[in-house]
Amino acid sequence: MYEKIPWDEFKRRFRWKQGEHVTACAPTGSGKTTLFSELMPYRGYNIMFGTKKRDKTYDKILKAGFKRVQAIEEIKPWDRNVLLWPKHTSDITETKAIQRNEFRKAMNMVMNQGSWTLWADESKYMAEMLSLSKELTFMMEQLRSINATIICGAQRPAWLPRSVLANSSHVFLWKATDAEDAKRLADIGGIDKKAVLDEMKTLGKYEFLYIHTRGTDSKIYRSQVERN
Repeated sequence: MYEKIPWDEFKRRFRWKQGEHVTACAPTGSGKTTLFSELMPYRGYNIMFGTKKRDKTYDKILKAGFKRVQAIEEIKPWDRNVLLWPKHTSDITETKAIQRNEFRKAMNMVMNQGSWTLWADESKYMAEMLSLSKELTFMMEQLRSINATIICGAQRPAWLPRSVLANSSHVFLWKATDAEDAKRLADIGGIDKKAVLDEMKTLGKYEFLYIHTRGTDSKIYRSQVERN
């Protein structure tokens, strides 16, 4: 139903202004990390939240030139790409408290400075396990006014905080068939929810549906991530 274009053509057409939020929903191994790595050069100053004790995604991010810091105070004025990856301790409660504190400080820094892009790949974990749902909602609704951006990721649309899809200018959706996912798609304004879900059901493993939700040039494309 929607126009299908090659990956290189999609990147040629893609336009992303600072202050526009992005959401990507994809199962593990579907190409979301590759997509994020392709999008990062579009932004000048990036902070990615590292939530897991070990993850191959973080290894790729560091190889791409990101600097790992465990606390926001370690960021220098000349740092442009940062992986904020607080240390894990032997105590789960302590680890979560450290993460919550550092991520909240990063959000406050961005609110004070503007212009940064925050990458919250594990938005469900941050909202529920770290109790940062209100902070994420505030950021989604307020960052645009200070020319800052947030990118939220999740494995399913149903796992996203309610404010995310409603405030995203760019949405990337991989295959989904669940009724709960269909309900969450209603948060995206200006689309035919049934048509979008029907299209999502037909997507291949690395295929995605891209929705530009705002402005007069709103479009929906179907494309496929090319993995290196």
